[in-house]
Amino acid sequence: MTSKTSLQQLLAAAALCYSVNAFSASRAAPTTHHRPRQTRLFQGTVSGRNIAASFPIISPEELEADMLININNNSASKTISSQREEHAITATTKEATTEELVPFTWSQALHHFFLKDIGPPLVVLTISGFILTRCQLISTTPFSITELAILASSILIWWIQEYFFHRVLLHSPFNWIGKSIHGTHHDKEYFHISIDPPALLLGWLFAAHFIIKAMLPQYHLCLSATIGYSLAGLVYEWSHYIVHTKVKPRIIPPTSPTYQQLSILDRRIIQPIMRGYAKMRD
Repeated sequence: MTSKTSLQQLLAAAALCYSVNAFSASRAAPTTHHRPRQTRLFQGTVSGRNIAASFPIISPEELEADMLININNNSASKTISSQREEHAITATTKEATTEELVPFTWSQALHHFFLKDIGPPLVVLTISGFILTRCQLISTTPFSITELAILASSILIWWIQEYFFHRVLLHSPFNWIGKSIHGTHHDKEYFHISIDPPALLLGWLFAAHFIIKAMLPQYHLCLSATIGYSLAGLVYEWSHYIVHTKVKPRIIPPTSPTYQQLSILDRRIIQPIMRGYAKMRD
């Protein structure tokens, strides 16, 4: 046996032994006991020196099993990597899709708020039912100054309540789940889910109605107070929604020649509302 041939055999046997031992260690459980392997003695002369080495005998079945384990491990790693990439792509696509759904015109915002979402239409129907019921009682309980004052007071109470809940609770110094959700809401400029769910809207509305009924036993007064309170909530819900869209209010400066051409309705009502929306966006 020549030195070159012996060296090649020794190196090949060593590489095979290292590979098989590594695979066997990765698949063997700590409590598994293996029978001793048979060994084969390699002898040769390298650079004038006699070398002898003992290597385990590996059967073709064991070698094939170890190769399959290696293939399966590589496949599992590729699957995990592929799943991570797919998840990242899905998240990016979902965010982009959500961004595209944010209205940027008044018609789109009105369509989404009053037609596509189910909450506000249910509130409108409920308020319409209260108004219809109050109109049916006009013959027996005519509308009075007292009732008008109660209607105005209910609107004022709603705004005071909204200020308290928003400023004191949702922006409170202590941490709680409502503050966390509201914080996430403010972190996103175009937060598409900015309409409260129907269960919350209707639940709050009817809870307020029964509380008002307990405070005002006369049903016609209770109805007017509920109508004012509910209308204030609906106006706020719409205003809150519109400032989280891409709709830009069209504001015309009073010094502009175009402003003088506007109708009284535009100058007295529409333009102040547009300026209010613009301030809410700032």
